[in-house]
Amino acid sequence: MIGAVIYARYSSEKQNEQSIEGQLRVCNQYAEQNGLTVLDTYIDRAMTGTNDNRPAFQQMLADCEKAVAWDVILVYAIDRFGRNSIEIAVNKQRIKKNHKTLISATQRTSENIDGSKNLDGILLENVYIGLAEYYSAELSQKVKRGMNENREKGLNPGGRRTFGYRAENKKIYVDESEAEIVRYIFQQYAQGVNAKDILADITAKGVTHYGKPIPLNTLYNMLRLKKYIGIYHCANKDYTNIFPPIVPVELFNEVGRILESNKKGSKSNDVEFLLKGKLLCGHCGKSMQGDSGTSKSGKVMYYYKCMGRKKYRNCNKSTIQKDKLEQIVIDTTKQIFSVKENVIAVADAVIQSHEKRMYNRSLLTILQNEREEIKKSLSNIMKAIEQGIITATTKSRMDELEQQLADTENKITIEECKLQNQLRREQVIEYLTHAVIQSPRLIIHNLIQKIVVYDDRINIYYNYLNKMPSPDNPPDNGEYLAESGHNNTLTKGCSDFSLVVSPNKT
Repeated sequence: MIGAVIYARYSSEKQNEQSIEGQLRVCNQYAEQNGLTVLDTYIDRAMTGTNDNRPAFQQMLADCEKAVAWDVILVYAIDRFGRNSIEIAVNKQRIKKNHKTLISATQRTSENIDGSKNLDGILLENVYIGLAEYYSAELSQKVKRGMNENREKGLNPGGRRTFGYRAENKKIYVDESEAEIVRYIFQQYAQGVNAKDILADITAKGVTHYGKPIPLNTLYNMLRLKKYIGIYHCANKDYTNIFPPIVPVELFNEVGRILESNKKGSKSNDVEFLLKGKLLCGHCGKSMQGDSGTSKSGKVMYYYKCMGRKKYRNCNKSTIQKDKLEQIVIDTTKQIFSVKENVIAVADAVIQSHEKRMYNRSLLTILQNEREEIKKSLSNIMKAIEQGIITATTKSRMDELEQQLADTENKITIEECKLQNQLRREQVIEYLTHAVIQSPRLIIHNLIQKIVVYDDRINIYYNYLNKMPSPDNPPDNGEYLAESGHNNTLTKGCSDFSLVVSPNKT
């Protein structure tokens, strides 16, 4: 009796254990009829044959090189061994070097059980391998073509469900309960709240995805996911007809800008640089980023350094101590926004900007446009019916559109109710008066657009303001000159560091 092992495999999750049982049954019958003793089985479930990266298959190849009591590898058909002609040839050569023979229970192979050549099997085996590879390539092409057709039609592209959406009847719809969480995450991050704090907040509220808390990496991925603005990228093409937008484009872009700026000198040895992404060198215009160094005494010092000096060596701007610069900016901003007129000016600008954004980019506008498109489609069908063109398909399509119109009308009603409860001036004033002023991070992120640093002064440009009055005597030119109150020497040879606080004139 000759020792043998059976290798069995099925490719897709849509197949099941019955496929393996069928292969094993046929192989065992062949072994019994041809004097083979089956000593072991190697089984790969839901593994493609287009490559040999299969655990059981690789284990079988490794065992071939050991002193084992079997000489034959028995498969149901050649395509179970593989569907890639090159890999099949390489792996057959590998088992042949170890004096093992590949035999199919249902097809003629190039060798017989005793190792002798099977002349007609040489030709037939190559045909089987070619057909298996052709089938695999053709199937892949058909699947890709079908998936592309689905994307063009705006149908569900498949894959894991994205948080904030649900699939129904091959279409993607917004899951409003999860969409509110998505908007909250984006809004909080845009306001300067740390991602870990956002995650802790929503986790405490019981938010889960697939029954588990959202990991930090997943939250960062969500902040970069273009599906939330209605863009699905696949095969080098953007599709805008699959995922309904959840987040306004302006908010998404603002979060993207923050994520990008956080890559640049935001932390060093777990020390946070509050002015990250806000500082510009007054000498060369390049950004100033966080850096650190160690003194002779071994103490680590943190400071901001011009990238024109550090990277390009073409600027002589001195470095500035981190803590002193940040404290001056925070103290000055608190002083300015302790004046009621300044807070009201910002609140009015915020409300105006918010109302404009709501009008231009709100979900309500999108839904209203969608309603008009549905009405046009219904009108076209009615014209066809009036001309006597009516079929079962026409009736089905009309029912579908009427249901879509009813659903859209309901969503519009919900959004109109939301708009009635949109941001109020009193809320902004309360936020600026208490929440922002109590948090240095929120002060810098929400109120300051940029800070231009010179050796003897800094210019602070504030968001939403066209004119910044001074606490005591509002000048007409919109600039506020304030002594820092420290008389610190931030750089060698520079004292009386003063502030020029400028409005955002963009």
